[in-house]
Amino acid sequence: MMFGRGYSYNGNRISPMQMVILLLLRKRPMYGYEVLKELRDQFDPVWVPKTGSIYPAIKRLEEHGLVSSERLDGTDHYFISEAGRKWVEDEVTRSPRDIRMVIRYLAILDDAAAEIAPEESGSRMAGRFHEMFEEDDPDKARHVKRLKDARDRMAKHIENIDRELEELGSEGPQEGSP
Repeated sequence: MMFGRGYSYNGNRISPMQMVILLLLRKRPMYGYEVLKELRDQFDPVWVPKTGSIYPAIKRLEEHGLVSSERLDGTDHYFISEAGRKWVEDEVTRSPRDIRMVIRYLAILDDAAAEIAPEESGSRMAGRFHEMFEEDDPDKARHVKRLKDARDRMAKHIENIDRELEELGSEGPQEGSP
């Protein structure tokens, strides 16, 4: 679980960044620069991962037995180990409630930031959702990609809500009911 105590494997702390690295390697083996590039793509524009933090994080995962490496054509390629795959699957299986907790926590922080932050242009705007749709990015292609990514993430959230409603046997309040 990420929220609260964080992730732990055999007594070793696993950072959220290391968890994301494991999730990436679960899809396919990668060499270090591919991991770095994928993280940059995933977190653009809110975080720019640096080689000085990514490579040591991968090495720690290797020391913990969650990742293995193989030197191919002079480059280290990283693979999630069987222990790493099992641990990630176990953590993710337990995660839905934790994820909802983190989302609610961030929503509360976002609301507080909107209340505390000085008003701009006479109107207050919710932090991260407004930032997602800002048009001040001079790179139109990057702005279009950000909007499409946001749309895809929202669609996945809606799918999850629909699935949870279906599991609960309810489509929510019917029209005209409280």
